[in-house]
Amino acid sequence: MEKNIDTTLLQAGDYSFFEDMFHEWYSPLCRYAYSILRDMDEAEDVVQQTFYKLWDQRKEIEIRTSINSYLYRMVHNACLNRVRQIKIHEGHIAEYATERDDSDHNGDLALVESELQKRIDLAIEKLPPRCREVFKLSRFEQRSYSEISDQLGVSVNTVETQIVKALKSLRLSLKDYLSFILLFSIFK
Repeated sequence: MEKNIDTTLLQAGDYSFFEDMFHEWYSPLCRYAYSILRDMDEAEDVVQQTFYKLWDQRKEIEIRTSINSYLYRMVHNACLNRVRQIKIHEGHIAEYATERDDSDHNGDLALVESELQKRIDLAIEKLPPRCREVFKLSRFEQRSYSEISDQLGVSVNTVETQIVKALKSLRLSLKDYLSFILLFSIFK
């Protein structure tokens, strides 16, 4: 069902219009991103970043098609970029792994892994308290947004906002370690 949505409210910064749009398109866009990425966490991350980018650039965007088509195209492009990034990182990881002798490699990896875990823990602890709590419930306890919302007595939208904030903050805090983080997630 294609809706003809007037985007002037979005461009004017009408947050309630944006929230309504987010709630309407979030799940279908996550399913679409998942069909490309085959990883629901990655899919949700891509969709959240797409909405963040849409809101952040709302004044500059020109939507000549429907908002539906525009959002799907943004998610599609973001997924393709993510797939490209993953392939590049996998290439670096494979190259790194072949350059290392296995005996030295295992000892070095354990040391680096320990240091990385400290950096990740520190980055999570630096999150604001509510943001940290929501993130841990989502990522470590595998709770759904609605379960977190019920447990903490906040709206699902607040949970979504806190997750987006946490992911953005962690990405910034850990950007220098992304290649190593990917390395350990692949070899575990």
